[in-house]
Amino acid sequence: MYFLPAERLRLYRNFKSIEVNDFHGLIRFYEQNEDGIRALDFDEYLDCTLTYTSALFESGDHGKHLVMCDYLLELVIMQNVGHWDGEDLYHRLLFKKSASLYHLQEFEKSARILREIIKIYPQDQLAALYLNKALLLQKPGWLFRARAASVAFALMAVVVIALEILAVPKFFPGLLQPMQISHNLLIASSLASLSIAEAWHALRCRLKTRDFVRQAVMNKRQGDKNEVVSHI
Repeated sequence: MYFLPAERLRLYRNFKSIEVNDFHGLIRFYEQNEDGIRALDFDEYLDCTLTYTSALFESGDHGKHLVMCDYLLELVIMQNVGHWDGEDLYHRLLFKKSASLYHLQEFEKSARILREIIKIYPQDQLAALYLNKALLLQKPGWLFRARAASVAFALMAVVVIALEILAVPKFFPGLLQPMQISHNLLIASSLASLSIAEAWHALRCRLKTRDFVRQAVMNKRQGDKNEVVSHI
């Protein structure tokens, strides 16, 4: 469909007149006028599409946002778009894609993209922070077994306490003190198995993130040195 220059101008002006925090309004206008927006000049089209994509993220429509991120990543590569509004556009889109995957609880996919971001931009502390979070939320099998052991110890402690109250004082008074020691040990074991397992998992995630970032920084420096040498 052909749009006259005046129609394209009016369309772009109307889109830009919508408040930036009116996410549903931006989404509705873009989707109702998508054919016209596609007819805009490239910079205007990209401006509208980036705003629409951000609105999808802010409104919580992460499924659609992922689709648009993939499309825009391909577009900025094909059109060789480097920076937009003072930001590295590829970096921004890639991070937002990882954030949508994180919100959709696809933590493994999110972590994979965050690793790619850190390889390219090893100084990105926010990417490192979210990588650590994504790793924390990927619970290994041994952690579930530790949680199960904690629950088992707690249930055993309940049984022992019930016996202390209902049976031991009346039928086996000599066992009262050993039973009290037993239930204290079981409660301690329950708390220890859970807290130690959670702390170890958190430490492993932090160490993995730290080591990955350090390796990315080293690789980046080595790559920069090789690039300098190749130009001499």
